Amino acid sequence: MLSMNTGKHVQVTTRNVTRGAMAAAIYALLLFLNQQTALGIETAMPWLFIFPIYVYSAASPLQASFPCALAMILETFLFGGFTTWFYSWTGILSGFLTGAAIRRGLSGQLRLGILFVCQFVGNLFTMFLWAGIFGMDITEDFAMIRGFIPWLDMKVFIVIFCAVLSVMTAVCVNLLGAALLQRLHIPCPPITPVSRIRPNRTLVWLSIASVILFVVCPSVIVWKEEARNWLLPAVMCAMMYLDYLGCVRFLQKCVATGHRSWAPVAVIGAFVPGLQLLWVIQGMLWGLQKPGVNA
Repeated sequence: MLSMNTGKHVQVTTRNVTRGAMAAAIYALLLFLNQQTALGIETAMPWLFIFPIYVYSAASPLQASFPCALAMILETFLFGGFTTWFYSWTGILSGFLTGAAIRRGLSGQLRLGILFVCQFVGNLFTMFLWAGIFGMDITEDFAMIRGFIPWLDMKVFIVIFCAVLSVMTAVCVNLLGAALLQRLHIPCPPITPVSRIRPNRTLVWLSIASVILFVVCPSVIVWKEEARNWLLPAVMCAMMYLDYLGCVRFLQKCVATGHRSWAPVAVIGAFVPGLQLLWVIQGMLWGLQKPGVNA
């Protein structure tokens, strides 16, 4: 087999080259479908752009995956419109870095962090970039929110919105990516089993404290507007963490009681407004329990 020695103990084989060509072709197909569906992919599912380079980077050495990523960027100029550039480039960067992390055997938490940072910076940059280029007032799109929380700075809310969207994208890509790599028989560090996940009591107490400060204290303490604005992101993170713990705990109960068919309900319920409160309470109770005590 033809091979090119591009570094110490690393060879780029013809198999790497052909797989890279296939990954680039799949990415070009996504760009074509995006154009044919009136930018439907970048509008509704921009995270699909991550997977071609994600899988290829996880299966191939850096010396092969980096040129492939550059090729995909060049394809964007050929087959993508102006708005597609930034969505797809964010996906390429996220997939390339995460795939490289998988090949190096880094932990799932670190891979989630890489995905979150890339998506958060990309979403925030794209949103403010469009506002600057086209002269839009992005706060107008969130005017209805101001009716419910009139004291909230809309720029703070936009940051929160991008953070929540980035977390959901990171979790979705991490889970789907792990399943896809397993199906393709590509080595991937295993995700921590649900049965081994334990709550961090310090984070639980901090989450409860932030919620109390946000809900109870404003009625007895005069807050500065800036303090209230930046307390809300902390409360959002706290609620998301408690909701996550509640989801994990319900999944553990499904496995322990033998009702595995209820596992999808345990996951979906964590995303249903209103119903989420039960998951948050369950996560809070689990986090406050002493280690070794069953809920």
